[in-house]
Parts: sequence; structure tokens; C-alpha cells
Amino acid sequence: MGGFWIIAGMAICAFLPFFMQLRWARAGKFGLVLSVLAVLGALAMILLYATARPFGLDPVQAMAILLLGVVPAGLGGGAGALLGKLLRNRDDRK
Repeated sequence: MGGFWIIAGMAICAFLPFFMQLRWARAGKFGLVLSVLAVLGALAMILLYATARPFGLDPVQAMAILLLGVVPAGLGGGAGALLGKLLRNRDDRK
């Protein structure tokens, strides 16, 4: 049962940014889209740095947060931004 909650948490971490980025990209707010993706990338690099060096955060905890929360959010956000851009291009052609 514990595995289900891990997968459910990862899915929430992926789908929430996906739909937010999709809505923003389709509305033409590309600055906001890129800012959110940049913050997710920066957070990923900070957590990756914390896994190898003394940073005030347990390395196992940093890797867990990175792999279970930030990576799915980054992938979902990137996919949502790409889909939003493609849908906006399709809407502009009509």
C-alpha cells in the first residue's frame, strides 16, 4: 500500500505543473512558464549538490525529494509547456 501512495504523490507532482504550464502557455504567458521551469531546474541542482556535499540537508532526504518531487514536476511542467505552445500555434493558425 505504501508504494501506491508514492506513485500517487509523484503523479500529483507531475500533473499539477503539467496543467498549470499548459494553461499559461496556451494563454501566451511564456515568461511565467520559463520562470517556473527555471526555478524547478535551480531546485533540482541545489538538491543534487546537497546529495554529495555537506549542505545542512541529509543526502538521502535530498535525493528522495529530488527524485520523488522535483523531477516529476520538471518533466510534467516541460511537457505541459510544450503542449501548450503547440496548441497555441494551432489556435493562431485558425
